[in-house]
Amino acid sequence: MDKKIEQEGINAYIETEFPLTIFKSWDVVLGFFSEVKSKTDKDSQEMYDKLPNEVMVYRGVLAKDGVKEKTGVSWTTDYKVAEMFALRFKSLGGTPYIMKGEINKEDILYFTNARQESEALINEDDMMWIDIDEVER
Repeated sequence: MDKKIEQEGINAYIETEFPLTIFKSWDVVLGFFSEVKSKTDKDSQEMYDKLPNEVMVYRGVLAKDGVKEKTGVSWTTDYKVAEMFALRFKSLGGTPYIMKGEINKEDILYFTNARQESEALINEDDMMWIDIDEVER
């Protein structure tokens, strides 16, 4: 992939609050980041380097009809960030959940802390599911 196109796609993803408005589906996001050569951005490199070989990842969701099997590629290495995502639209109704899994560091497609979210973009097929917990709040 052309370096300029790669960087523009990464920037578009990071700078957009709701990336699916640009990428249209998680499959498109997954396809794009599967082609990205770099594993992280310059500002997140030190944080990425400190990740262990087996990385615990979390995803916070608000679900009205239970948690779906495939939920997206955007996960975090920070439980509190997942909790924030699970609870941020709770007033709209639904049940907040935090999903938990483990992935090999080498299988993380892209890692960034550009939004202070310790975000790991992953293919869920590469992750070992650990648990799904309802958030008590």
